[in-house]
Amino acid sequence: MCATPVPVNRMLNRKAIIVGALLLTACQSKGPTPNEGAAAATEAQKPTADPHAGLDLTPQQQTAVDEIPRPEPDASGKIDLGSVTVQVPEAWTFQKPRALMRRAQFKVPGSSGEAESIVFFMGTAGAGSEQANIDRWIAHFSHKDGSRIVDVKPVEKKVSGFDVTQIEVAGDYSGGMTPRGQPGQASSDQRLIAAIVGTPQGPYYIKLLGPDATVAENRKAFDDMIASIKPTP
Repeated sequence: MCATPVPVNRMLNRKAIIVGALLLTACQSKGPTPNEGAAAATEAQKPTADPHAGLDLTPQQQTAVDEIPRPEPDASGKIDLGSVTVQVPEAWTFQKPRALMRRAQFKVPGSSGEAESIVFFMGTAGAGSEQANIDRWIAHFSHKDGSRIVDVKPVEKKVSGFDVTQIEVAGDYSGGMTPRGQPGQASSDQRLIAAIVGTPQGPYYIKLLGPDATVAENRKAFDDMIASIKPTP
């Protein structure tokens, strides 16, 4: 006896439903702000590997994400990220963010090849505790022999009244993600400088990641960008 056909709508993948609802909400918005959509998007995404990784989207869904309005630097190089504005280093090139949680991203030139700077914002709740994020970032790196890196000391400071915690770590990096959300292949001689900027609307995560020498060459530019943080009027 043949089985009764299962209605197609019962066969829809739960993840597709969540992503579709998320994209519909995002596309109807005039653009992401600290108070709109980011917290709900974080809840819907429920990442299992790294909260800073993008959604596993189809090409059509990625196109919809790409069409969401994003802030861009003004003529003076300042960019309004929502709760804060920063001065973008002159040599860095603005790029269209490739994932929903990326508020802004930049191409960073250097002697060892291009690096990338990304600003993440995930709403009031952020991506977990500050220490959990720092531990995750450090865990993505290892020494040449595969041993863990344990000697990273966060630096805490105040910038325009905001609490900022910054780390720097170098080694072999294995924190990349494939399009299917699986860990990517390890890259040798990489460096990360990352800052967590606490605001009443939620934390901003500002990262500079790429070839060791390139990131080191841009350390001052990154520090100057963090020092330029001001509350958005």
